[in-house]
Amino acid sequence: MKHFKRHILYIFLAAAGFSCSESQLDQYPETRLTEGNFYSNEAQIVQAVNDVYRQLNRHYAASGLVDLYGEMYSDNTYIEFSGGATTFEDDIKAFRIQPNNGLIQTAWNNSYNSIYICNNAIEQLEKTTVQFSNPALKDRLKAEAIFIRSLLFFNMARVWGDIPLPLKVVSSDESYSYLREKRDGVYQQIIADLKASKAVLPPSYTGTDVGRVTKYAAAAVLAEVYLTINDKANAAKELKEIIDSNVYSLDANKDGVVNSADYAFNFLPGTKNSKESVLELQFLAGQNAVNSNYQQTYTPYHWAFHLPGSTETFRGSGLNSPTPDLTNEFETADTIRKNISVYPGYVNLETGAFIKYPFTQKFYDPNWRYPGQNVELIRYADILLSYSEATDDPTYLNQVRARVGLPGFGKAGYPVKYATLALAIEHERRTELSFEFHRFFDLVRTGRAVPVLKAKGYNITESKLLFPIPQAAIDVNPKLTQNPY
Repeated sequence: MKHFKRHILYIFLAAAGFSCSESQLDQYPETRLTEGNFYSNEAQIVQAVNDVYRQLNRHYAASGLVDLYGEMYSDNTYIEFSGGATTFEDDIKAFRIQPNNGLIQTAWNNSYNSIYICNNAIEQLEKTTVQFSNPALKDRLKAEAIFIRSLLFFNMARVWGDIPLPLKVVSSDESYSYLREKRDGVYQQIIADLKASKAVLPPSYTGTDVGRVTKYAAAAVLAEVYLTINDKANAAKELKEIIDSNVYSLDANKDGVVNSADYAFNFLPGTKNSKESVLELQFLAGQNAVNSNYQQTYTPYHWAFHLPGSTETFRGSGLNSPTPDLTNEFETADTIRKNISVYPGYVNLETGAFIKYPFTQKFYDPNWRYPGQNVELIRYADILLSYSEATDDPTYLNQVRARVGLPGFGKAGYPVKYATLALAIEHERRTELSFEFHRFFDLVRTGRAVPVLKAKGYNITESKLLFPIPQAAIDVNPKLTQNPY
């Protein structure tokens, strides 16, 4: 919707065009659609909240904030070749990020632009005089927008620490007064907002509403916030509610049998909102549709590259190739998860030579020009692994392993090097959830990022666990403080 593209305020971004008076801004031509006269019926307000969902796609996009921190910053990925004209990606991989890193700056700007759009939708819902056909719809739409804003704030706080916390639409002048709030306070605001959203959101949807956020998605994010602040009791409470609901299952394809085919089913090009899906990004295939950019970003930067089963060549961006260390993390018998997560390479069709250039197939879509595969953000396997972490009970970890035919923790045949439950969960989350944006977040949450990566030769210190605040934001508002880096 064009009005959203015109009317955005990047917090702390200097804007030269705001010299007209407030009375002038209130004058909306009645003959054309504008920000001022758009929200005049139920359908338009629903469209506004639909645009809030688009912010999730931006936030989790390949080379977006969550991808940069969760995967690129981790030991899951490396860059063999890329077509980038800058060293921004390489600097992130080498833990030498500078405050002028363009990818970090774009992620900051996009994040606060998305927060503005969320706040605008919430504000329009609060002040609208439109009579909804179903009175509960208005409250539900507001809860959806608040949930998405909360998830954005949660990721931003984990990545940057203390952050500005605008909870309403702010003008460019007002934005200067929004300085960094302590991260603990940000988490408490997120918890309060997620609780409020959860109380309103439905447990499931039907028809074209399938894919919208549910009360269980809110519970899942609440649980992750609680685990992040080491409140395992409340995390366990939220996770148990999801498990006891029986809404979700490891039987992703609903054939009545839980096995490795269910794991593979989640990542088939045509799979959307499976029985295992708690929250996922929605995409559409085809030209001029809402396409996914993950496969393009995550596949090899090489002139002869082609997808398995295809003779068409296309050059990926070469970012986030699986590391040999990740490849070795998979147990010998863990073939299904390994082959999907780490595909070893491809054959040069001209020479017949095998090119060893690994890539993940979690984003595989043969329609590579206009891919429409959905992308999983929270799966039931994640819920079970988190519940084992919150309760120190390996039962739920072992359910995830049993699905792919692996012995449970504490059972005969379990790898002896993962001698504690904490190490077993760390191992399982890495192999089960690789390339789903969890790895570095997990290591930081458990206090393991520095020892694990340092032992592997990464140039990491405690001061590098947060991204720097973009220098451009500080230049505009010098009252913003910088992270130690």
